[in-house]
Amino acid sequence: MERWCAVAPPGLEAVVARELATLGVETVVEPGLVRFFATREAGAQLAYRCRTPARLLVELASAPARTSPQLTALIGQIDWASWLPGGVEVVVEASAKGSHLCREDAVAASVTAALTPRLRALAPGRRPPQAVQRVAIRLVSNVATVSLDAGGADLLHIRGWRTAQGKAPLRENLAAAVLIAGGYAGDEALVDPFCGAGTLAIEAALMADGRGPFVGRRLACGDWLGVGRGPKGAPPCAQRPPIVAADRDGKAVAMTLENAERAGVSLDLRCVDVSALEPPAPTGLVVANPPYGHRLGQQVDGVYVAFGRALRERFGGWRVAFLAPDERLAQKVDSRAQRLTVFPNGGLRVGLFALSI
Repeated sequence: MERWCAVAPPGLEAVVARELATLGVETVVEPGLVRFFATREAGAQLAYRCRTPARLLVELASAPARTSPQLTALIGQIDWASWLPGGVEVVVEASAKGSHLCREDAVAASVTAALTPRLRALAPGRRPPQAVQRVAIRLVSNVATVSLDAGGADLLHIRGWRTAQGKAPLRENLAAAVLIAGGYAGDEALVDPFCGAGTLAIEAALMADGRGPFVGRRLACGDWLGVGRGPKGAPPCAQRPPIVAADRDGKAVAMTLENAERAGVSLDLRCVDVSALEPPAPTGLVVANPPYGHRLGQQVDGVYVAFGRALRERFGGWRVAFLAPDERLAQKVDSRAQRLTVFPNGGLRVGLFALSI
C-alpha cells in the first residue's frame, strides 16, 4: 500500500473526502489535504475517477533535510526505476515552509540535478511516455517529502473538453465539488440558470452518465510501471433525468454547446433569462454560479433578487446550491440560505450556499 495525498481546495477538504469515501477510500482530512492509503494501481485508477481534487500525489519518500546534500541523498534512495519508464519528461516543483532550505527555485534545481542521471538510466517502458511527470518536493520544518503527481504537470481540473470559456470561469473540480456538496448523485433533474460555458451542467452530465471527468487527457500515472491504461469512457446514458443549461446570453449557450459536444454529453440548452426559466421536473437540484459584481464590474443585486423570485415562484420542492461572494448577496436570493463553506475561486473568496424551496 502506498501513502497518497489528495490536494483539496481550501474549504472543500470535506467534499473531497466525501467523494473518496463513495469510491471506497478511508481518509484523514488535514488543512488543504486529504490523505489515504491505496495500492499503486488503485490510486492511479482513482486519479482517473476523482472529480474534486486539484492534484493527486503518491509519496515516494520522506526524511529530514536541512541541507542540500541531505536532500540529494534522499533523491538517491528512491527506486525510480520501479516507477518511471525511460524517456519520461520530468518537471520538479518545490514548496518550502519553516525550513533551512527556503529558496524553492534552488531546491528544485538541486533535485533536478540529482534526478537527471537516474532518469537517464531508466529502462524503456512498454510504450513511450505520453505525459509530463511532475515531481513534487515539499519541505515543512526541515522534513522533505518527495511525491509523484498522478496528473502530471497540469492540475486535475483540466479535463480536456473545455476550450470555450467566458470571462470568469469556474474550475471544473470546483464545479464538481459544488455538485457533490449540493447532494447531486446523477439521479435527479438539474438546472443551471447561469450556465456560462456549461461547466456545472457538463460535470453533472458526466456524473449522471457514469463517466469519468476526463475526455482525451492522458494522466502521468498512466505511464507508471505496474499501472494499466486509464479507464475508457462509457457512452452517454440514453435515459437519465434532464440536465438544463440556461443563460440569457446566446454566446454563453453557444459555448456550452461547443463544450458539451466535445465532452460527448447531451444537455437541454435554453437561451432564457432566469426570470422566465421553467423547471423540467417536479423536483431536483438548482445549481448556480451567478455573476459576482466586483469580479465582472457589474451591478448584480437585481440578478440575485430575480433568481430568488424565480425559485420561489416556480421551483417549489427543489433544492438549491449556489455561489455568492458574500452573505449580503446570498440573502437577496433567500433569507433561508445557509452557507455550507467558503473557498477560493478566481482570486476571490466565495461562499457556497444551500436551501430548500
